[in-house]
Amino acid sequence: MPFLYLALDLPPAPLYRDEQMQNIIPQVPLSVLLQKFNGTTEKEYKTYNENIMKRFELLRLPEYLIITYKRFQKNQWFVEKNPTIVNFPISNVDLFDCLSEDTRFDHKYTTYDLVANIVHDGKPDAGNYRIQLVHVGSRKWFELEDLHVKEILPQMIVLAESYIQIWKLNRLKTREERMSEGIDDDSSAS
Repeated sequence: MPFLYLALDLPPAPLYRDEQMQNIIPQVPLSVLLQKFNGTTEKEYKTYNENIMKRFELLRLPEYLIITYKRFQKNQWFVEKNPTIVNFPISNVDLFDCLSEDTRFDHKYTTYDLVANIVHDGKPDAGNYRIQLVHVGSRKWFELEDLHVKEILPQMIVLAESYIQIWKLNRLKTREERMSEGIDDDSSAS
């Protein structure tokens, strides 16, 4: 399995403004969104005639992981865009807790590094897309928008409204090696 596609639900955007009458832009850690796949969190799906509760977990980890954030919601009249900012590290996102308990210890490598981030700017019907990607050889990040290419700081990536991300499995250190060095996995996914 060379890649896997995961759709992550963003929390609803706030309906009201803050005290200064400014729009509130909520933030959520990636680790909170990934709890959907921990095998215990239940998600309710409503259909016309029934409600279904589902739980999700991963059985295998692919070489490439594609994450999409459900930013666009269609209601009865138009499409709305959710402005929630997802806080994420650009390396060492650990998916060990998302694996089923039966297969967790079959995986030597469980962390991912971001290689591409696709961002949507503007309104749902009139916005534009740009991509931020890493040059693997130099570890420098670049942003592409139409024919414009510019180098950017990695810190700028987490400030954007990410829409699609591509993560590559990190095979530098096994989970055992990271644990023996005392790397705290809980802090790496938030």
